[in-house]
Amino acid sequence: MTLPTLPFDILLLILEYLPLPDTTLSRHIRDDTPYNHGQAQNALYCCSLANRELSQAAGMVLYRCVRLDIRKKSKSQQTAAESSWSNQKGTPESRNEEADEHDYGLPAAPHPLLSALNSTLPINSYMYVQHLHITGYLSTLPPGSSSNRLPMLLADAIHLFTCGSHAKLQSLRFTPEDCHPQTFVQSLEILSDSHREVGSSLCLSELHLNEHAFDDENKTRLLAQITGLKKITLENPTRVLLQTLVSDNRASSDSSNQGWLYHLQTDLVELHLLNNCGSITPGVLHSFIPYLSNLERLTLGISYSLADKDVFVALSRLKRLKSIGVRWYLQLNSPPPSIFIEEWPLPVLEIFQVGYSSRSLRVALPRSNICNTSSTHTHMRVSSASTELDETSDGSDISCPLCSWVFKVTAGSPALKEVVFVDEDDGDEEDETDDEQSDFDSEIEDGQVDVQAQALKRNMWMMLGGINLGESIIEEEEEDLDHFYQTDS
Repeated sequence: MTLPTLPFDILLLILEYLPLPDTTLSRHIRDDTPYNHGQAQNALYCCSLANRELSQAAGMVLYRCVRLDIRKKSKSQQTAAESSWSNQKGTPESRNEEADEHDYGLPAAPHPLLSALNSTLPINSYMYVQHLHITGYLSTLPPGSSSNRLPMLLADAIHLFTCGSHAKLQSLRFTPEDCHPQTFVQSLEILSDSHREVGSSLCLSELHLNEHAFDDENKTRLLAQITGLKKITLENPTRVLLQTLVSDNRASSDSSNQGWLYHLQTDLVELHLLNNCGSITPGVLHSFIPYLSNLERLTLGISYSLADKDVFVALSRLKRLKSIGVRWYLQLNSPPPSIFIEEWPLPVLEIFQVGYSSRSLRVALPRSNICNTSSTHTHMRVSSASTELDETSDGSDISCPLCSWVFKVTAGSPALKEVVFVDEDDGDEEDETDDEQSDFDSEIEDGQVDVQAQALKRNMWMMLGGINLGESIIEEEEEDLDHFYQTDS
């Protein structure tokens, strides 16, 4: 019996809806699927045995995104690894997605990354790899054939995925939790223009890195030679990297003295600077703007050096921005909404994402709103005067300072469609934080804050030497504390 033939594109769509193993990433992820990990592998394997077309389609889906995520070992696994490293018998309890010294830093086989590099297999699966993600706890041993083979493996993989005749790698993510400083150097050398053949172009368009890929000048120099990128994501950007973005002080000629953004300005449409961005000062931020004229999406992490004025003056100069991500923190000198409308408008902005700390927000909320708002508060989804407030409102009547701020800074964005709030305190510490907050509330209700205020007054008086100015400041602080924590009798 001959099976009916379906177009290859239809086969791909069918297989994309299958639950896939954790080592791959499908475009359609279904969390409510009833299949487990083993059934997912069996389903894909059975499809690959049906006919040649399904076999090729299954390979494309399986190897589209290859992820290497090495988890941290438990104490029992570390003990076993140490014994195996000393040429003694010892086997870790679990080797799924874990590597130790006995593996020379490589992932435990079988693994899609190892299979993609295996030339003895009948199918050249490396031709299907479009996304490569390297995360987790990599080996911290120095690179070498007898110690840590992972750097060489990554370099071979990136060369094969980006520079081969059938190379299709579109995005590369290297964000390990820990690794040896030289782990990614060979890979950067392959990606840089100076190490590619004349006339060859890089198929890579997206790059996602953290500080392990740009923690010294040699790495940033190699990064500045990677061109043709459309999307860059940098976690915890360092001062050395920020200097490389706008200028290369080691270059000698005028044409090569320009920074990384200069060479990317015609192609780059997305730039995301995430997490700790304390090295980004107002001067550094404004130095980026001349090279970001084509930018459509921008994200800025937390930097207490940047006030609202610094950020939105720079953003208003980017006329194509459709999506912005910023980190909110309470500022006492933020300009009124009229300034954002008249001087810093964002006319084409469609998506505004704001990250915040729920703990900081609870402190900023008025005392009367903490119990009723902090735990059950739903932030406004669209910052539109016609939707959330009266047209004459300036946002000051919103009880939540975060929502009031979002309403204010997006007042000059008539095309806004969506506001996304991201609580960066969500995680393992959430329950602990709630317990601490409830304990603090009970202390306030018991009147213990008066004792704390007296101690604060005494310590500040001693620190300031008892001068009259210090006493007046202390009295004002004590009055503010009494007013803020005053409870209904």
